[in-house]
Order: sequence, then C-alpha cells, then structure tokens
Amino acid sequence: MENRTHAIIAICFLVVFSVAAVVIFLWLSSGPGEPLAYRIVTSQSVAGLEPQSTVEFKGLTVGHVTRIRFDPHNPAKVVVDFHVRRGTYITHATYGVLAKHGLTGGEVLELKLGEGSRKLLQTSADHPAHIPLRKSYLGQLEASAKQIMDNLKSVLASANKLLDTDNRQHISATLKHLDAVTAKLVTIENQLMPTLQRMPELMRSLQQNLKTSQQLLTNANQLAKAAHGPVNKLGKVEDNVRQLTHKLNTQTAPDISELSRSLMRTSRQLQTLIDQLNAKPQSLIFGPSPPPPGPGEPGFEPHGGQGDKP
Repeated sequence: MENRTHAIIAICFLVVFSVAAVVIFLWLSSGPGEPLAYRIVTSQSVAGLEPQSTVEFKGLTVGHVTRIRFDPHNPAKVVVDFHVRRGTYITHATYGVLAKHGLTGGEVLELKLGEGSRKLLQTSADHPAHIPLRKSYLGQLEASAKQIMDNLKSVLASANKLLDTDNRQHISATLKHLDAVTAKLVTIENQLMPTLQRMPELMRSLQQNLKTSQQLLTNANQLAKAAHGPVNKLGKVEDNVRQLTHKLNTQTAPDISELSRSLMRTSRQLQTLIDQLNAKPQSLIFGPSPPPPGPGEPGFEPHGGQGDKP
C-alpha cells in the first residue's frame, strides 16, 4: 500500500510540475519580449553611473545600464550600454542626460525627447543604435558658472588696471572738477531764479503783444481792401497813358524821319561848299572861276592845258 501511495504522490507531483512549466512557458511567451539594446558614446564624465543603474523615461523606469567601459577605438571616450523594454518611445530625437535620483540617490540615465524626427529609432543586439548624451541642467549651470567666473576674473583684472595709481589720481581730479562745476551750476541756478519767477509776467506780456499784432494785421488787411479800388483806377490811367504814347509815336515818327533826311542833304551840301572854299578861297571874293574853254572856243588847247599868258 505504501508503494502505491508513493507512486500516486510522484505522479501527482509530475503532473503539477508539468502544468506549472507549461504555464510559465506560456507566460514568458506572452510577455514583453527581449529588451532593446542602445548605446551611448560620450567624452563627458559619467561619474556616479554604474552597471544596473536605472534608465528612466518621463519619470518611469524603462530599463537599466548593462555595461560601462572605455571606447576601444578612442580611449578618451566612454561607452555606456543599456537595455530598455520593448515599446519604449525612443526616436531619432531622443537623447540622454545624467540626473540625480533624489537628493542623496545615485545617478540615473534619463531619456528625453528633443527637437527633430519622431521616427522610431531601430536597433539590434549586435549593432546597438547610438543615442547622444547631453549635459543636464546642473551640468549646464556648472559650465555657465565657470564661464561667468572667467568673465568675472577678466572684469576684475580690467578694473585693477583701470584703478591703478595714475588713474585713481585722475579720477580724484575729475571728481574735484565735477564738484566745482556743480557749485557753479548752483550759482547759475540762483541767478536764474529771479528771471524764472518773472517768466509768467513775460508770457502774459508776450500774449498781449501777439493780440496787438493780430489787430494791426487785421487793420492792414482792411486798408489793403480799401486801397484796392484806387489801385484799379490807377491801372486804368496807366493804360490810357500807354495808348496816348502809342498814338504820339505813330503820328510823329514819319515827320521825324523826313526831317532827318533833309538835315542829311543840307549837311552834305554844306560839306561840299566848305571843300570848294578850302581849294579856292579867292572864289569867295572874285566868284567861281569859269570853266575851261571847249573845242572851237578861244584859248582851247588840244592837250587840255592853257598857253602862257603874255
């Protein structure tokens, strides 16, 4: 009987074990599957990050770091291999940063989405896809603080050069000149105060002068309108004088021309008489000499000359 009992117990155990194995196999077959492998190659420090460190995305744990080593091709860089479960939204725009897990916790690798393509990043166990590692906000602040300190050192060095002995003396002299100029400005202000106090009265006087000037302009406009009539009459008189002058010029121009021609003829005759008197002044007493005898007349000479008188 005991042998039968042991045999039944063994058979039951084998059945239960087989069922459990099948259930475990089915559970594993329907599980999330093999995790995805990714890699980070960086020249930054990964201090605090260790194998089995947590990988997070949007605050949720999606995987862990599997291996950290130096890059065999470039020992100045560090290679970080990590796995994430399938279904994790990792794209071409995904990048990683190192972050503190709480105030006293270790480093975790946090995945973030940047600007760029939202296409899923394909990877494999043999050739893991590379994801860039960027500085965290604390690292950026540290880098900025370092740059600010360098700039502050430059500013302090420039200030030391600026505030040497010679420049301090020059600045002191400049301050003294400013004090003197300020005192002069105070004196000028005191002198100008009476004038400034009289400004309202001067403004009132100026307004009154402007009103008087406007009245004068109004009176001048009225005088101009009143003088418009006599000016028109004067224009008509001027037109009449022009017409009279035109008539006089038209009537007297022929008489003046005839008188000029007569004077020219008389002048030529007088010039001829003067020339004859200059040639034969005795003609003024004895009269003009007779003309030479012609052919057949007594005293005619064929050659045009005259014979000697006895």
